[in-house]
Amino acid sequence: MKTLDETTLLGWTDSELDKLFRASPPGEVPRGPTDGTALLAAGTGLTRTIAAAARRFAWRGKVFEPDGRRLRNRITPFDLTAIAATVSPGESWVDRKPCIVIDYSRSSLVARGVRDEIRLIAPGLYLGVVWLWRQRAGWFLLRKPPGGQILTGPSPNQVALTIRAPLAAGRAGDVPGLLDELRKSVELDGGPFRDLSGVHFARMFPLPPETAGDGNAPTLVYMAELDAPVRAHLRELAAVRADALSSLFGLCEGYPDTGTLEERVRWLGRHRIDPAATYVHRVGRGLSQIREEARLRERIEDFLDDPGQDWSGATGVELHRAIRGFVAAHRDLSWALRPQPRPGLAFRTRETVHRLVLPAAVPVLLPALPLWAVLIRRLEQRDEPERVRVGRDRLEALTRQEDVLTQNPFTATGFVKPGLVRRATLRTVLTGLDYFNRHVYATDNLAGVRTIHFARWVYIDQGRRLIFASNYDGSLESYMDDFIDKLAPGLNAVFSNGVGYPATRWLLWGGARDEQAFKSYLRSHQLPSVWYSAYGDLSARNIDDNTRIRDGLTRDLDPREARSWLALL
Repeated sequence: MKTLDETTLLGWTDSELDKLFRASPPGEVPRGPTDGTALLAAGTGLTRTIAAAARRFAWRGKVFEPDGRRLRNRITPFDLTAIAATVSPGESWVDRKPCIVIDYSRSSLVARGVRDEIRLIAPGLYLGVVWLWRQRAGWFLLRKPPGGQILTGPSPNQVALTIRAPLAAGRAGDVPGLLDELRKSVELDGGPFRDLSGVHFARMFPLPPETAGDGNAPTLVYMAELDAPVRAHLRELAAVRADALSSLFGLCEGYPDTGTLEERVRWLGRHRIDPAATYVHRVGRGLSQIREEARLRERIEDFLDDPGQDWSGATGVELHRAIRGFVAAHRDLSWALRPQPRPGLAFRTRETVHRLVLPAAVPVLLPALPLWAVLIRRLEQRDEPERVRVGRDRLEALTRQEDVLTQNPFTATGFVKPGLVRRATLRTVLTGLDYFNRHVYATDNLAGVRTIHFARWVYIDQGRRLIFASNYDGSLESYMDDFIDKLAPGLNAVFSNGVGYPATRWLLWGGARDEQAFKSYLRSHQLPSVWYSAYGDLSARNIDDNTRIRDGLTRDLDPREARSWLALL
């Protein structure tokens, strides 16, 4: 198959595109998001201008559902998904030969007269023809990027999705077997999570009821760190699949496993819980970027290790220039010469408003600080720390999934201490923590700790319990030591509001400094889970270095910068 790309095809005439379309096979139906390029007024000087304007202001591509039967278009500068269509194999109106038909006549009022047809013209690249009321109106391209994610346009912001639902009566006994089946599939090849677009990490676990007794059913919790938009992920989750993940949702009360896709999406949405606070190692660095920057590094290292190349005597600047030339010469790498785009305008606007509005509340709270400190200290003097040691069997269950990959998961839950003061304190602290994570520690560093990929704090049971979940590098022992050494006051400010936490003084002191008591407390509240990582061989530091390598390709470097950059390889 002839190698083609968007840049070349933007210069082709209508007759050349027609000939290419007629000569191409239909290919398989794409899945997930695709990046689009409009080819209107083909063969004129306006084609590139129209394509750039359409990409910026109107149409950015399409998102195909996992079953390949429907899609929605990516439209507006905010990259919204709208204007649905059905997708099926069919006969082209161009030449009466097989193609993939995208039909809007039964699914969209605004595009009722539109029909698209696509064929595969290069690996991951489709050429489409647009029909408007049976008249040919133009052409377009769809690119399926490596890893299924969008590499052009705004970078995605990351979302901490939590879904929690009670198990149906009598179904709790089915959970262990299905979780074990899910675990084995994840360990084998990533299981169903591997095929879900934009999922960095995911986990699933049963959560015991708040209180034992009749009428208190255990619940099932699903958590994922993923690239927005969430609704696209919910649609993928809700798609009918013969796997343990779908079966586990089917055990939950009211899950419409025999209903429509939209009914299952609505059910998942109703059981979604927003986090009280989140941490993202680098906001805007999507799954595709992480994977592609890792591949970029490997290709550059292979280029430098090529025995046919002689680098003896080359300066750092010359090596950097040679590597840039190598990257520019390969279409599948040339994206790295462009600076990383920022997240979308809508996300940046929300974050700006949040950054400016929240500090306005601080002066209002300051007068209450002395009284609040006295009340906290009085409560601390009456607190009873836990004196619990984790049993051998439970410890084995917790450690079974640890230290298998470069990263590890941590999941824990506990009760919030009763009373207005403690609950108000925890909500205030988590609000402040979320603010600092979003606006101060949003780039590769949580107050000196650089080994955490994602973390979240989630209220459940009307605020009576809290779930903490994170994805981190290294062993749990080193993870806990990092927190004790660098973040003990912050740990105390949050977790001292939990029942059984080691004794604190004035909220910030003590607590985690009692190392053994703190580690026993974490282990006793930890929960085992089935856990998935999309890049289990990459540490946070590896990912940061790969991004720095990509950043260094976007500009010329002076000798000092070139030496530092080459040291990353």
